[in-house]
Amino acid sequence: MTGLILVTHDGLGEAVRREAEHILGRPLTLTSVAISYRANIGQALDQVRTAIALGADSDGALVITDLPGATPHNLAVEAASDTRTRVVSGLNLPMLLKAVNHAARAPDALAELVSTGGHQGITVS
Repeated sequence: MTGLILVTHDGLGEAVRREAEHILGRPLTLTSVAISYRANIGQALDQVRTAIALGADSDGALVITDLPGATPHNLAVEAASDTRTRVVSGLNLPMLLKAVNHAARAPDALAELVSTGGHQGITVS
């Protein structure tokens, strides 16, 4: 099972996690790292590296971040660079539900599926 890690601004990851748990009716097996606006970048990078090391399985891990190009995303990309970890940005609830429901897939396949699921969760009425 691919390890799932959320790396987001402050409490965003935990808020989305709680909603997914409510919808699914069960606790989720994932790690969440909240990056404060006042975070020490070196310490935050160490937190993300630790989360990846603890969350990865033999195939690697998938990190989902909230905002492309922002500090949580940049830290995740740097921390993942020496591992078999994929990073997908643009966290939304459909994306997280897709990740959780298909975590048995390898990280590369899961990253593509999660990205597609996140896009499909965006509609205009």
